[in-house]
Amino acid sequence: MAQVRGYTMSFLHSKLTFYVEDSLSLDSIFDFFSTHFVIKNEPSDSVLASITVTRNNDNFKEIDFSSGEDVFLRKSASDFFTIPAKRVILEGIQYLKCLKTNTYIAMNSNKSTILISIQGEDVRAEELVFIELIRDLVLKNEENHGVVVLHATCSYKEGKANLIIGPKGAGKSTTLLEIVSKFGHQFMSGDKTFLWVENGQLYASGWPDYPHLGLGTLSKYPEFIGKFGLSEEINDAKETLWSTDHKRAVPPDVFKSMISHVPAGFTSLVGGFLYPKLEPDKETELTPLENHVSSMVPHIERAFGDNGHAKYWNDFVKPQNLEQIKNMIEQCKMVASKLPAFTITGSGILTSFNALDEGVASYD
Repeated sequence: MAQVRGYTMSFLHSKLTFYVEDSLSLDSIFDFFSTHFVIKNEPSDSVLASITVTRNNDNFKEIDFSSGEDVFLRKSASDFFTIPAKRVILEGIQYLKCLKTNTYIAMNSNKSTILISIQGEDVRAEELVFIELIRDLVLKNEENHGVVVLHATCSYKEGKANLIIGPKGAGKSTTLLEIVSKFGHQFMSGDKTFLWVENGQLYASGWPDYPHLGLGTLSKYPEFIGKFGLSEEINDAKETLWSTDHKRAVPPDVFKSMISHVPAGFTSLVGGFLYPKLEPDKETELTPLENHVSSMVPHIERAFGDNGHAKYWNDFVKPQNLEQIKNMIEQCKMVASKLPAFTITGSGILTSFNALDEGVASYD
């Protein structure tokens, strides 16, 4: 019998334990999540899922995946981030075969166990399978605990988290890097921010993801140009430098090595909100925004959908209390409406930034 090592990953209300065969390593997976998850080199009890990782695929040899349902662990505009799979359900256990990597997964929600058989054929793609599985489990579990997920980047300074909200291409990452690199803020989240109300106050936590940065944004920072060898590419793309076509995903552990981050497991009161709508070659303006909650609401994400009946590639974590998350969304909206908010337009290049630093967070 193969020897195994135990690990535990913790995030807010979610805890996962891994039992990994000695011949295998999940170091790159743990590195990815270590920006926001607390990771210990020991197993734990009372977990959301107990996950065993092995090379042995005997449990899957009798499963006829050829007749299985076509599903996606993740569907993306990028082929690299798209993870197609076949799914078969037998006796309450969900069996999956990831088609790019021949990774096998068996999910038994009744026993809170997951078995993963990896083949090592495409290591980078296999890492994405683990990342998507872990994120799926935690996102659903946090929603079951009343945590609201907002599509927003986030910085932190002096006791306050500052959320930056807007649609794709609005300039969220550009604004985040500007205030982190120039004004003593720390990076807290690059894609999603988790919100909840406690004792009448609005709290936030960051989330690990691949920050998607445009070539124009990267061109402002010599450290990024050098790290990724971008000089020639930037020069060739002068006419379309700020196009969203030039966005690229940066591994969060690499990003952390270059930008000041809050520690893993960090939570903070929310201080205020920024809503960028950036355009190159225009003067930057920061303007107070009244009634900003209506601009925030379209960026709230739901793991289970409004009615809990949306179709997903697994139901290991089932919706528990849809009314609870609806009530928390309303609480978040109410408290957020009392906090300072600003629009930021123009190029996004700032020579000073004290609006949110000096903004008074009111929790009356």
